[in-house]
Amino acid sequence: MSTPLHLPIVKVTVLEDRALVERRADVTLPAGPHALSVEGLSPLAVDRSLQAQLTGGSVAQARLSRVAKEKAPESAPDKTQLRLRVESLEREHKQAQAEVERLHARLAVVETAREDVLRAIAEFTGHGQAKPESWHTQLETVRQAAATTDEALRQATRRAARTRQQWAEAQSVLAQGEQPEQRLVTSARLEVNHPTGGTVSLRVTYLVPCAVWRPAYRATLLPSEVGESVTLECEAVVWQRTEEDWKDVELLLSTARPTLGASPPRLVEDWLRLRDKSEQEKHSVEVALREEVLQNTGEGGARHTEELPGLDDGGEALTLRAPHAVTLPSDGAPHRVPLFQFTSPASSELVGAPEHSPLVHRVARFDNRGVGVLLAGPVELVRASGYVGRAQLKFTGVGERLKLGFGSEDALRILRREDTKQDTQRLTGRRIRTHQVKLFLSNTGARPEKVILEERMPVSEVEAVEVKLVQEQTRPAPAKVSEDGIVRFELAAPAGSQQELAFVYSVSSSSKVAGL
Repeated sequence: MSTPLHLPIVKVTVLEDRALVERRADVTLPAGPHALSVEGLSPLAVDRSLQAQLTGGSVAQARLSRVAKEKAPESAPDKTQLRLRVESLEREHKQAQAEVERLHARLAVVETAREDVLRAIAEFTGHGQAKPESWHTQLETVRQAAATTDEALRQATRRAARTRQQWAEAQSVLAQGEQPEQRLVTSARLEVNHPTGGTVSLRVTYLVPCAVWRPAYRATLLPSEVGESVTLECEAVVWQRTEEDWKDVELLLSTARPTLGASPPRLVEDWLRLRDKSEQEKHSVEVALREEVLQNTGEGGARHTEELPGLDDGGEALTLRAPHAVTLPSDGAPHRVPLFQFTSPASSELVGAPEHSPLVHRVARFDNRGVGVLLAGPVELVRASGYVGRAQLKFTGVGERLKLGFGSEDALRILRREDTKQDTQRLTGRRIRTHQVKLFLSNTGARPEKVILEERMPVSEVEAVEVKLVQEQTRPAPAKVSEDGIVRFELAAPAGSQQELAFVYSVSSSSKVAGL
């Protein structure tokens, strides 16, 4: 016979799509082998993940046991629509049965009256006092009353039979639909052995599914004494439906993926075949335009995910710890657990990307001064005026610089127009395509602003294609042109002003180039 025990949950490690639950307590054991039963485990516990440790002793066997038991009824359950219908049909049946009994009694009274009339006819006829007209009227009255009562009795009997059948059917459905709810009572059966006995520490761990966590952030941009600062708060959003509540537990959050396969991929044949170029291929160069996303961490930005992102840890498993005990009920709802926060000096500027949007956004740059790396996740953006929007934070290392956009400025607008001209030289056949971009920046506000506009132009990877900025037609001159083709303009926008910017670049290709 095993001794039942109740070990509290003291530690939970939530992984990307599951959780490692640890139960631990001090128990008193006699010397020698003994059977224990740890009660109250989650019915979703993974059998092969069960582990048990006993200080100073050994665990010979550990397995999970599940038994189906009826769930105890609630103290005051609410009546369902089906139960209310059963009660209504029961009342209707009782009323119909009472009506049948009343009509039976009325029919008996009518029969008694008919017998009294017939007895009076016999008595008066014997005495020679015949009254045929009166007797005919009395018999007709009794006959009509009997016929009316008999028809009403027939209708009432039919109605009582119908309500009795409906009541029986509803009771049958209710009996099938409201079966006692079953629940799985899960326990860990342990065979332990302790040489001396006494008070020892027993530890049981197991994995459960239906638990997940994701990082979430809140960034607040506020003015400070020396400029601006950003306060970044990191939280963990935890969902769990493991059928057991985690009360005052030590919570750890891990990015490890225990189910990720570690075996190398299978090698397959990759055939390379050589062939001679055709005459057309010898005299032409195939090129194509393509969009390329820069894959960097921090300010450069990693991949953008609109849906619930996975845990991007940069390839190295990380573990975060909640600073205090946490209580998480098993309700499947999101619960936010604060992890850490830091305040970093920031520098902000107004940046516009006319190719994507006519708005000008407030962009702040600051360093990651937290205790660890910042995982990719959604971030709520807050300024002194309040909540301004939501963005996506990229994976950022410790000390790395990152940027966030804190909404647009309503007083600033950009209008963009683009025109393309193509010219072919007659002698060499060289094609020159000129792209002319005109930008109109307006400031309808009451204060001057400094605005950064960023445009882009293609970057050539082959010698047959040349891309260059037309300096003499670009007004004003750009402040910087990056190796990736990002052209940066720094403009001063006085209050109530409107100004025009011209940006021109050319794409020159030889006659051999095809695809442009």
